[in-house]
Amino acid sequence: MKIRLAFLVMTFLLTHARAQSPLQSEGQSQDPAIKASLVAETDLEAEQFVGADELGNLFYMENQVFYRKSGQRIFSFSNVDLGAITAVDTGNPFKILLLYRDFNSVIILDNNLNELSERLDFTGETLFNNVLFVGNSSQNNIWLYADDNKLHLYNYETLSEELQTQAMTFYEDDFKALGLVSTFKRVWIQSRTEALEFNEYGNYVRTYSIAGADQIFPFQRGILVLKEGAFEYVFEQERRKVDLDYKGYMKNVSVSGSSLFIYDGKKVSQYQLRL
Repeated sequence: MKIRLAFLVMTFLLTHARAQSPLQSEGQSQDPAIKASLVAETDLEAEQFVGADELGNLFYMENQVFYRKSGQRIFSFSNVDLGAITAVDTGNPFKILLLYRDFNSVIILDNNLNELSERLDFTGETLFNNVLFVGNSSQNNIWLYADDNKLHLYNYETLSEELQTQAMTFYEDDFKALGLVSTFKRVWIQSRTEALEFNEYGNYVRTYSIAGADQIFPFQRGILVLKEGAFEYVFEQERRKVDLDYKGYMKNVSVSGSSLFIYDGKKVSQYQLRL
């Protein structure tokens, strides 16, 4: 009788554990949401909002003129000879990158929108050509993604290539780049389904699954993914939704430090993100 009773108790405990484990696992996999608090709203009339920094400077474009608004002061830069500005990187406000894809050229500006160096013309470059995306890196280096499907770290002072990666198709078959984002230490190449991360030495780090994402932004140790008006933070196995109370139109979006900026065509809303 005692043996039978012990058997029944063990069976009950095992059955109860199996019934509970899916719920427990599900609960453990749910990382807490990131809180987004509205801290400022700034009126802005612009054709395209490019970004902002932690100091409150706003970067935007109008009729192919690039602007920086700092309080009541407005700085501007244009080069009509190079045509349309096709990409901008304001991740480092003291080293702003403007890509003119039609002329295969990059212009580097300081925080007052003065040119830091001579125009970088890659038309005659023998190692790569047709630069599609650009991104900041450390010191005098910038990241270039060209039509050879590789990342190139380029020193704009010595006008020389520091390194290059494997072709992206080495990591993902039929890879087609949609964009590039970077920090001083890391760089990400986005495709329709994945984002490939590399470190400052051009070494592959990891792949993020981001199917259907509209944009990605460097944030904390990973990336912030924008998809259908919602944001999610992704790093390794961690996935955290952003608790954002915003119902308006998202014309342009930017992330700088712990701040999220959303432009609706009339004003820039700044949200503080708290992990």
